[in-house]
Formats: sequence, C-alpha cells, structure tokens
Amino acid sequence: MKQLFVYAYALIFSTFAFGQNGWKWPDDEDLRNKAIEQEAFYKVLIAQDKLEEAMQPLNWLYTNNPELNPAIYINGVKNLNNIIKAGVDAERKTRLQDSILWMYDMRIEHFDNDASTMDRKAFEAFKMHYRSQDKYPMLAQLYAQAYEMNGVAISYFNLNPYMMLATNYYKTNPAEMPAEKVLDIHTLISDVIYEKRKNGGKIDRLDKEQDKVDGFLGSIGDVLNCEFIESKLVPKFREEPSDIGTAKKIFSYSVRAKCTNQPYFLEASETVYTSQPTYELAKVLATKYVASEEYEKAMLYNSKALELSSTDDEKAESSLGLAIASSKLGRKTMARKHAYEALSFIPDYSAAYNLIGNLYFTSFNECQGGESKVIDRGVFLAAYKMYEKAGNKDQMQASKEQFPSIEEIFNEGREEGETITVGCWVNETVTIQRR
Repeated sequence: MKQLFVYAYALIFSTFAFGQNGWKWPDDEDLRNKAIEQEAFYKVLIAQDKLEEAMQPLNWLYTNNPELNPAIYINGVKNLNNIIKAGVDAERKTRLQDSILWMYDMRIEHFDNDASTMDRKAFEAFKMHYRSQDKYPMLAQLYAQAYEMNGVAISYFNLNPYMMLATNYYKTNPAEMPAEKVLDIHTLISDVIYEKRKNGGKIDRLDKEQDKVDGFLGSIGDVLNCEFIESKLVPKFREEPSDIGTAKKIFSYSVRAKCTNQPYFLEASETVYTSQPTYELAKVLATKYVASEEYEKAMLYNSKALELSSTDDEKAESSLGLAIASSKLGRKTMARKHAYEALSFIPDYSAAYNLIGNLYFTSFNECQGGESKVIDRGVFLAAYKMYEKAGNKDQMQASKEQFPSIEEIFNEGREEGETITVGCWVNETVTIQRR
C-alpha cells in the first residue's frame, strides 16, 4: 500500500508536468500513457534509492520519447554519477561515463541550449577523464567547441580546467599539443577573463582564476620567452602586419615575458591599437615612445589616451604625459600648459608641480639677461614655489642654493620679501629670498 501511495504521488506530479510548457508528450494516447507511467516510475525508483532499476524506465524514454524534456537527461546524468560513486568495476565505469556524455549529446540534438549544454559537457568530461592521457585529444576538442560556442559566456568553472588540460597535454605529447597551442589557449582564456571583468564579473573570483591559469602556464618551464616570440611569431606578423590575432599574441606574450623593449612590441602594439583602441594601450605606447626618445609619437599617443580617458585620474595622467613629451622636445611653454591641465583634473598632483619646477630650474641659461643677477636667478625662486607644492624637499633645497645672495640683493638696491617678475617664457611673479 505504501509503495502504491508513493507511485500515485509521483504519477500525479508527472501528470502535472504533462500540462507544463517544455514537455513534449507523444500524440498517440497509448504511447503517451506509457511515457507518463515511465516518467513517474523512474522518479519513484530514484526516490527509493533504486538507482540501477531507475535506468530501465529512463532508457525506455530515451528510445520512445527522446524529446520529452531535458530533465530526463539531466536526471539521467545525476543517476549514473551516483551509480559510479556507489562503486562499479572499471569496465562498467567506462561504459557509464560514455553514457553520460551521450546524454549531453542527446540534449544538444533535441533541445535548444547547445552552448550551455556543451559548456557543461566539457566540464563533465574533464572531471571524468583529466587523469587519462588517452582522453586528452577528446577533451581538447570538447573545450575548443565549448569556448567557440560560448565565448565570454563560458562558465567560471571552465576557465582553469582548460588550461590545466592544455599544460598536461603538452607535457605528455608536445607533438599534438605544441607550446604555441598552449599559449593560444592561455591567451583565449585570459581574453575571456578580461571581458568578464569589463562586463561586471566577479573580480575576486576572476583574479583567482587568472592566477591559476598563469600558474599552469608557468608550470611548463621557460617556454614563453623573447626568443620564442621572435622566432615563432614575429616573422608571421611582419609578413602580414595587419594580422590582429598575431599582433595581440606578440603584445600579451611580450608583456608576460618582459620583452617590451624589443622593436616588435611597438609594431604589434600599434596594430592592436588600430583595431582596438583603448586608453590603457595608448598609454603603453606613449610611455614606450618616451623611453625610446620618439617624443612626437609619444605626443600622439598621449593625445589619443586623453581622448579615450574616462576618469579624472586618466585625464590627469594623459595630460602629464603630454607635458613630459613636450618638455623633452624643448617646448617648455606647451609643457607647462599641459601640466596645468593635469592639475585641473587633480589639483594636488605632485608630479605636475614637480615637472613645472624642473622646467623653471633648467631655464637659467636661456632666460638670463645679464643685467640683473637677482632677476636672472628668479627662475630658481619660481622653481622653489613649484617644488614646495610638489613636496619635493631635495629640489627645494637645490633651488634655494641658487637663490641670489644677500650681497647681490643689496648691490641692486633690492630687499628680501620684495616681489619681482621673472621674464622670458616663465613670466612668473616671485618673492625675493636669499640663499
């Protein structure tokens, strides 16, 4: 009687499901009644922990009503996993694992959620076979499909397993999984993590996943180095400089391998920027061009960075970059203008005040008129003011050592505390102080 009551309860529940959206029961009445019975029966058996017996009604549904609902495959996977956990011999375990993957294939064949199902199938296969070297080709193919189908929507739980697979595959069979392919996979996963971050993903979780992915790459030794980039990627890029894929690899690998001083890094970076302009990349290019003393290009990319900036900090940094490049070109008036622009975004930006101080400090020779030592040394008084605002005590002291002497002040009939105007391009009003 008790079993009958449980069966009746399950049957009522299944009949309720019959009227719900997403359930596709047979049109034939006899077959439909049989399907309702089998759907209820397998649930009763699972509830009674009769896992082996539950596969009989499930298999009937797979054969006779395969499009009933994804639930029959979802529950089938759970049931087979529980059977495996309960303990089976190695041969049967292999057959059951194959059946689990078959159930995912049936979901893909009969229902419209292929990308998500492939996402889960890849992870299910990984859990089952990540220790089996003979399964690596199959797992690599599944993960390639899962990433192609899902893109940035790939699940968090499939980020580091793909990298773990790639590195293990490389270690056991580098002919089938060469280092270049491992690096491609690393780039793919890193790009997905980057896009997830941009789209409001869980930053802490993504940072941890990136650390794991980087750790797996590091576990295969010194594969990623400047020699590898130059021999494997640079020739291909120089044959086709518009190849954004290769350019992105050269850029990201150069950063990781600390090869950013190589000429190919700038070449690749410009190609990436042309295709995908970002503030961050514009600043990288501007900084590298300052380092290589190509100041006109540094001006260009700092201007682009300013156009792409979205925060006051970014605007200030870009303006200061313009100021630095201008000063290197000897355009002191323009450099000061850009430095003050930086200060308009961050009023206490010490680096901007420091740069203006440097501009004044180094202007003595070009600005001295030779008629008044006090006025000529006014550039150091002006520099002192800027260094003081920057909090640069060393340069404040260096400026003070160049102030006019008390004798020079007295001989010109001037007094400490008197204000004077420094001419030349500086055009600042300062207060006389002695050194």
